[in-house]
Amino acid sequence: MPDGVIGEEPGRVVSLVLAGGIALGMYEAGAYAALHEHSDLRPDWIAGSSIGAVTAALIAGNSPECRVKRLREFWEATDPFPWMSTWLGEVPAGALRQAQNNASVLQTMLFGRSGLFRPRLALGYQVGAQDVPALFDVGPMAKRLVDLVDFDLLNSGAIRLAISCTDVISGERVVFDTGHGDRIGPQHVLASCALLPLFAPVEVEGRLLADGCLGANTPIDLVLNESDSREVLCFVVELFARQGSRPHTISASANRAGDMAFGNQTRRILEGLQRERHLRSLIGQLASQLPVERQNDPALSAILAEGRVSRATVASIAYRGRLDEAGMFKPFDFSRATLADRWIAGEEAMQLAITAVNERSPDYGNALTVIDI
Repeated sequence: MPDGVIGEEPGRVVSLVLAGGIALGMYEAGAYAALHEHSDLRPDWIAGSSIGAVTAALIAGNSPECRVKRLREFWEATDPFPWMSTWLGEVPAGALRQAQNNASVLQTMLFGRSGLFRPRLALGYQVGAQDVPALFDVGPMAKRLVDLVDFDLLNSGAIRLAISCTDVISGERVVFDTGHGDRIGPQHVLASCALLPLFAPVEVEGRLLADGCLGANTPIDLVLNESDSREVLCFVVELFARQGSRPHTISASANRAGDMAFGNQTRRILEGLQRERHLRSLIGQLASQLPVERQNDPALSAILAEGRVSRATVASIAYRGRLDEAGMFKPFDFSRATLADRWIAGEEAMQLAITAVNERSPDYGNALTVIDI
């Protein structure tokens, strides 16, 4: 192994990074369910944005035996007209399924989603001096978070949790990290989900905060930028796939544009981190060639300190929706059948990621290895 790249001592950190995407979050819930089956791969550290922050809170705020159950409970109460799905029965793939998915999107826009958000009555004007207009009220989700998440456990340090938000006024990213001593409550999670203009921003600690996706939809840098001597194994759950197929309709073109915008954002972050870690490992190699007195020179020691970098492996999965999904509006499709499909797709993709990680031979020449599933 080259000098400057730290090996596996004194242990490995398993991390999970969860992206935003509203109803697409069911995919990451299924992905976690698969990861949960492997006790040695349950995350020590979770970073999330938007619905990824909600998923992360449900995991970190529950004991291991309750986590998957709580994820299912969270998604169960999202259909204001459950009798409709029962009456329609199982809709086969194709045009009928696509029509059902589109109807689910329309239903969401008109009536909101039970247990998550509901339409706001005052849309065209400010209710109060500090109020920011929004289409929906997230009061129902605030109650569900209190019911389903033990915030004392979440803040206990059993799992390190970092969630990202965006300052509406300055545009800066704001991160709350229990590993840095922050105490995360329901308001922090709701702020990370406050996608303007759908949901109103939340004032937290004197700052008006909105959805973390406005800064980085998949906040992988929160994990990989941390300076630590331990090897990092990072599972990334992306809800918008960078790779796709040739679009043949306007709707498909718009859908691909959204997927590429978010998927390429994550790829650029990873490429930047790969370059940075490679340069740091080169500094480490250079330092090992210097005489001891030069290594201890105060003028050089701060620079040479940057040369020690732990090895990291990133296993990335991304949701690719079925052809009969609701195109660019798929994040608003909460239909039962589609949610069930997303859970299964997440489980299957994570199983592939776990297999790929277990079968991979150690690459001691790279400080950061990326495995795309």
